[in-house]
Amino acid sequence: MATNMIIKNSDQLKVYTNSDVNSGETVLVGGITGVALADEDSDNYTVIRRKGVFDLLVTAHDGSSGSKVGIGDALYLDESNGTLDKDSTETLFGYALEEITSGETDTIKVLLK
Repeated sequence: MATNMIIKNSDQLKVYTNSDVNSGETVLVGGITGVALADEDSDNYTVIRRKGVFDLLVTAHDGSSGSKVGIGDALYLDESNGTLDKDSTETLFGYALEEITSGETDTIKVLLK
């Protein structure tokens, strides 16, 4: 058995965020995505969850125009405001488990990637 394993279950990680993250917010560190389980600590670290289903704010647009969000649609993180949308030029964050009408913004269930 490998003796160099550091973390067996990496679904939950403590990552250096240095950006005043609050519990429940989306987090992107390099290519690592997740949802903050607690507020950022005094050393600028945040514990994130990388898997599961969360209620998150999603906007039904694809970066250039309104675009209906359907169940199973890929959702991407808009780093400028922390919300999710269908703009595939952004970082993949997860998959919609509910629908949103084109152009609308709503909180829906999202399966993390």
